[in-house]
Amino acid sequence: MRKLLIVDDEKNIRRGLQAMIEREYTDVYDIHLACDAFEALDILKAVHIDLLITDIRMPEMDGIGLIKSIQDFHLKPVIVIVSGYDDFSYAKAAIRYEVKEYLLKPVIREELAAAIKRAEEELGRREEVIDALSASSEQREEYMESQLNYYAGYPSAEVEEVRERLTQLELNWMDHGFHAVMIKYAGDLQALGTVTFKAQIHTLIEQLQPAFHFRFVRFFGRNTQAVILTEGMHAARIVTGLLMQADSHLNIAVSGLNYGMEKLYSAYEEAVVSLKHTFMLPAPGIVTFEEVCLKDNGYQVPADTIKRVANMLGSGREKEMLGLLHEILDAADISPKNIGYLEEISRALNETVFDQTIQLYGKEESTERQQRYSKISDLYQFSCFQDYYREVESLFLLLDGNLQTLKSVQIDNKEMKKAIQYIHENYAQNINMTIISNLVSYNYSYFSQAFRDYTGENFVTYLKKVRIGKAKQLLQTTDDMIYEIAKKSGFENTKNFNRVFKESEGVSPVEYRNQQKVLSASIDQ
Repeated sequence: MRKLLIVDDEKNIRRGLQAMIEREYTDVYDIHLACDAFEALDILKAVHIDLLITDIRMPEMDGIGLIKSIQDFHLKPVIVIVSGYDDFSYAKAAIRYEVKEYLLKPVIREELAAAIKRAEEELGRREEVIDALSASSEQREEYMESQLNYYAGYPSAEVEEVRERLTQLELNWMDHGFHAVMIKYAGDLQALGTVTFKAQIHTLIEQLQPAFHFRFVRFFGRNTQAVILTEGMHAARIVTGLLMQADSHLNIAVSGLNYGMEKLYSAYEEAVVSLKHTFMLPAPGIVTFEEVCLKDNGYQVPADTIKRVANMLGSGREKEMLGLLHEILDAADISPKNIGYLEEISRALNETVFDQTIQLYGKEESTERQQRYSKISDLYQFSCFQDYYREVESLFLLLDGNLQTLKSVQIDNKEMKKAIQYIHENYAQNINMTIISNLVSYNYSYFSQAFRDYTGENFVTYLKKVRIGKAKQLLQTTDDMIYEIAKKSGFENTKNFNRVFKESEGVSPVEYRNQQKVLSASIDQ
């Protein structure tokens, strides 16, 4: 609903105009009334008025004074003057202030309606222009962002090309010196969402923009970082201070002072390197390229210590292992050094510890471990060093426990193979689980469960199958008597042998032998 303001010092005229408009334009206008120019100004400042109908002659400030007072408004209303005086000087002033209609009192309803219709047409044209300008502005911003993003990541671009494109974007002021300010969300960006982060940064910059008394341009670079290019030597300090004051969940990096549009790539890379160093900050904050340049580059990765801690996995020496890990990832030792030191430590841990562990597990690798390996492999998937350290420590403990279990299983398998071999070599003897568990030096109950886990069967069933298998072999290949075969197969007597054999094979030993002879004879024919 459009908003319309009627200004007249005579109440009856105000009410009369309101009544005529409401009859002609039902439910079209939200009508406000003012008895003088000062009340009208208060309304105009508080409410966006689309259409202003005002008298000329009013006490203290006349209608022309009111119209003059709103010339600096961003969106001025369409103005209709209503006057009891046909004075050319008023008409001339009205023309100067782009008044669209001039009606004489007493106002005729048809003339008022026609004037409002023409005012509506003007409002429609204005809206079309605003929409067109808005679309044009958005297209320009999108083009500027695409160009800045492209040349910020294109080190091989010719100087002439960069200067030509950025000159078209009216960024010549970069020649007098500029910083690249890079902004990254200090929390979990995946949880927040990229779209939300961009919207928050856009809103934040819009709110702070009145305090930016210098030229600047913004865009989003690679990996969803917001970038602001600021004019001059001191602007970056103002921007970063205001940003940190407005939002405490930001990590901010500042490039060195660069001169020339062609230095966009250099400034961007300086900001990227500086932003990496925010990873070591104990809380969200600011790192400048000047600080980065003072970092120690004469480091050496503790490869031997990393090998030692890798060799301790699965040894049960948890306390010593974690002590060495803390020595490797000591924040107090890492912070004064260039971030490349931590990157190389991370790479060495991945290659020496985690990658080799994956190969050790092979196809048995669990989804949970795979996911954690995947995350740990990229240092910057974590918000800060503390989060990375905690995950590395947690993963070391997990792997240590897993490897201890794996070694235990391997030892168990070795002993189970020894037990199986003994059964196959001594099945004809009077053997039982007590004898076998003592042979491999296992507790009776533990051996029973370990044997079942390894073979899929309990000890008695497995021994019985071995003995029946040997008996079947003897029945097919020898002419031994049944009682002899029973004894050779490990059965205590013929009766027990016959019963167990029939339960297993469905026929007696004699019937089985006869069946095998018939089958053998038919094959020979």
